[in-house]
Amino acid sequence: METLTEKEFDLQWLESLQSNQVLYNVRGFDQVRNSISKWSEDSCYICQFASGVEISLNNETIHCNHSVENEHHDLRMLVSKFYLSGNQGVISPGIENVEAEYSEDQGYNYLFYLPDITEKEQFFTGTPLQKVRINIDLVFLRTFVRGLEDIPKFLQPLIESDRAPRFHYPVGKITPMMRTVIQQMWHHPYQGAIARMYLEGKVLELLALQLSQLLEAEQIQPLPQKLHSRDIERLYQAQAILQQQYLNPPSVITLAKQVGLDRIKLQQGFRQVFQTTPFGYLQNYRLDLARI
Repeated sequence: METLTEKEFDLQWLESLQSNQVLYNVRGFDQVRNSISKWSEDSCYICQFASGVEISLNNETIHCNHSVENEHHDLRMLVSKFYLSGNQGVISPGIENVEAEYSEDQGYNYLFYLPDITEKEQFFTGTPLQKVRINIDLVFLRTFVRGLEDIPKFLQPLIESDRAPRFHYPVGKITPMMRTVIQQMWHHPYQGAIARMYLEGKVLELLALQLSQLLEAEQIQPLPQKLHSRDIERLYQAQAILQQQYLNPPSVITLAKQVGLDRIKLQQGFRQVFQTTPFGYLQNYRLDLARI
């Protein structure tokens, strides 16, 4: 696989351009770029908000395998990524508790903070690469925080200092609700100021869903090896309660008491039996009803 520096890639990209259409101020996006080069056919929607949040929606068909070396000098932004299709390989040494070579795969979302590091991004021919990337200014992130206990542990050092440790965290699978929000951003019908308001609201909604998923994963302890038949019955009772009361559901603590389980065992059991949390199950159930 050919490896290029970012400058080398940009130069070869320019030299090999077959077409490059750039539109400005379209449906709330600052820029919409459609290009064809020897490397790829790429459609990219970009928007930067006054809050310090940036978003890009990319739909890319890779023409040949290649690797690009990027230098993240003082890039002190929290980055969120969602892969709807395709995957990328990454070689990024220097991240504690993370292998130097890893992949970001379709169907999953990621959160990372990687300042002052050199990484190689690997692009592969095959499945079209469709992804969403959000850059979050740390000052903006801190405006929402009232106490460290309210945010995932991975983010707490970022609230306290710009010199926080690097991390790359695979948050989990992209949920149906996340997919809905992303499609709403891609295909919304608005223009001008209304479009920008709409887009910024959807970006915040997507981030809230991701951070909620991360917080839930941190709160859940390792699953027990075996569930007793009585515990499984109680989990299905909890499922029935959520279905019956989906418009005004009980809290996790209340639900656990109603079926005779403690909170941790309820959450662990839902992960084992339904492959999601009680809150995640409720979200998916509401979406299924909306499709009927």
